[in-house]
Amino acid sequence: MGCRIKTQVKLDYIQDFEMMFERMKLHRPREAAIYYTILIVDSPKEFSEFLSIAKNLSNLTRRPLETGRNCLLTNGLIAKVLFAHEPKHHFGRESYLPVHPEAIWEFIKDDIRNVVAPDTFHAIEQHLHKYADYYKDNYDKYGIKLKRSGNVTIEYYGKWTMYNILHNSMEQGNDVKLQISGDRFFSEPYLDYFKKYLELDKKVQVIVDSDLPIDLVKEFNEKYNNKLELRYFPDGSSGTLRNFVYGKEFALNGIKILQDNKEEPTYVGTAYVDVEDIKIFNSKFDSLWNIAKPVKKEKND
Repeated sequence: MGCRIKTQVKLDYIQDFEMMFERMKLHRPREAAIYYTILIVDSPKEFSEFLSIAKNLSNLTRRPLETGRNCLLTNGLIAKVLFAHEPKHHFGRESYLPVHPEAIWEFIKDDIRNVVAPDTFHAIEQHLHKYADYYKDNYDKYGIKLKRSGNVTIEYYGKWTMYNILHNSMEQGNDVKLQISGDRFFSEPYLDYFKKYLELDKKVQVIVDSDLPIDLVKEFNEKYNNKLELRYFPDGSSGTLRNFVYGKEFALNGIKILQDNKEEPTYVGTAYVDVEDIKIFNSKFDSLWNIAKPVKKEKND
């Protein structure tokens, strides 16, 4: 018989995330919840350890657990580590970075509130304090196992960025600067994330590579009192490049991976937490901001 690996995961924790993932319409919510919970609570280094814990907790086998992991990746709830530029940080072969559980909860809690009893809702909120502690212990302040030096290169889907910006805005109180190509981030499901940032009373500056619909811009200005500032470069001049600067705390510089199919595109980018690196990104963003054109707010602008 194989060795039983010690775990701090409880079935209640898995049930919490399974409920959230069901409301988020993930294809395999239970399998995803098992993998995600093990990842944030125990943070094993090898897939064999994940599998051993999953088998002991719920008799889950390899294929369903891999399916749950893939479901998390494509829904932007984890990112895959490609390599880290700092020798002292050891990720192991099962190298994935989860989004913060409080960002997931912030996004889905209103939906959950409508379908569960008040006691159940309150219990999940209480559990979140534990999840946040596990997350901080395993992934440090910024969710990438780096404190204030080094950087890490990751493969991710667009929602991973949105969840991390949301948590950064919630936790650190930072404003957000984004340079993105295309206007898809202003369509569903990304539109809801922008609304969440602005509801937190944060200033958001966005540079896009095309003008946006005037009705959409007007709606945001009226509802959020001009907290969202938009500028653009015409004719798709930014290509596939994406830069995200989360205030003075965090920066992500990435490009879209072109795909033949019409599924959600993936990105490869490098995340930075070093203050000097982030100053450079802020400076470059400000330079681009100064030469970009303001997005029209009215039809006669």
